[in-house]
Amino acid sequence: MPTKASPTFPTFDTSDFGGAGGPFYFDLVRLQDRDDIPRAFPHRHNYYHLLWMTEGHGAHMLDFEQFELRANTVFFVSPGQIHAWTSSTRPRGYVINFSTEFFVQMLPRSDDIAQFPFFHIARDTPALYLEQSRHDELLPLLFDIEKEVLNREDGRFDIVRSYLLILLTRLRRLYPMSITEGMSPQSYCLTKRFKLLLDEHFLEFGPIRDYAAKLHITDRQLNDAIKRTMGCTAGQLLHERIVLEAKRLLSNTHLSVSEIAFQLNFDDLAYFCRFFKKHTQLTPGEFKKRYSGPME
Repeated sequence: MPTKASPTFPTFDTSDFGGAGGPFYFDLVRLQDRDDIPRAFPHRHNYYHLLWMTEGHGAHMLDFEQFELRANTVFFVSPGQIHAWTSSTRPRGYVINFSTEFFVQMLPRSDDIAQFPFFHIARDTPALYLEQSRHDELLPLLFDIEKEVLNREDGRFDIVRSYLLILLTRLRRLYPMSITEGMSPQSYCLTKRFKLLLDEHFLEFGPIRDYAAKLHITDRQLNDAIKRTMGCTAGQLLHERIVLEAKRLLSNTHLSVSEIAFQLNFDDLAYFCRFFKKHTQLTPGEFKKRYSGPME
C-alpha cells in the first residue's frame, strides 16, 4: 500500500496485488487483469518490481529517463527508483513484485546480486528488449510461477524462489555483457557502499573526503574504485544524486524553486539554476512544467 514521501509523491511500501494480509514477500499479477494499471503518475516502490510486457505500446519513465515501451520488453525497477508508464493499447503481460528479503533468500551469498546486471548500480539500461522467440521461450516460467501463487499451497514461496532464480538467470544470459566487463568484486562492493552512503547522507556530508573517511579509505581509493565500476568520479555521482533529488522535488512537491535550492543547500539561487541546467539542459522552471503532471 502507498504512503506519502512528499505532498504529492506516493511510495508503495508493500504490494497489495496479492490481496493477502501479513508481511509482503512476493506477488504476481497479469497486467490485463488490473484496472489500475498502467500507472501514469510518478511513484516508487520499496521492493523490486519487474514489468514483463507481452503486448503494449507507449513509454516508461524511470528516474526521469524515457524508454520505449513495446511488446516483448522486460523492465527492471529497483527499490526507491521513481517510475511511471503509459500504453496507448491495452497492456498484456505480468507484474512481478518481490521484497528485498525474498531476493536475499534466493542467494547463498550477499554479493551474489552482482551476478544480475539489471540490478547493478552501473547498469546502462533498465530495459531488456526480447526477440519474440526468446519471449515465448521464457513465458512458461511465468505460467509456473503464477500457478504456484494462485494455488497457495504449503511451500509455494520456496518453489517460486526457484522459478524466479531460473527466470532471472535466463534473462541475465540475454543482457548485454559489455555493461559489466572488467568490474572487480572489490570495486563493485565499495561503490555500492558509497552509493548507499550517498543516498542517506548527501544533504549532510560535505566533500567527497567525508564519504571516504566514513568508508575508511582515501579519496583516491574511492575515486579509483568508482571509475573502474562506473567510469566516472565520486564527485560526478554526488552531483547526479543532487540533480535527481532536485528533479523529484520539482516534479512532486509544491515547493518553489528557491525553496528547493535552499533545501538542497544552495545559498545562491542563480547558481542552483545554472547547476541544474548544466546537468539537464532545462531550467528548473522548464523541468517542473514538463514533469509535474501524469505522463500522457
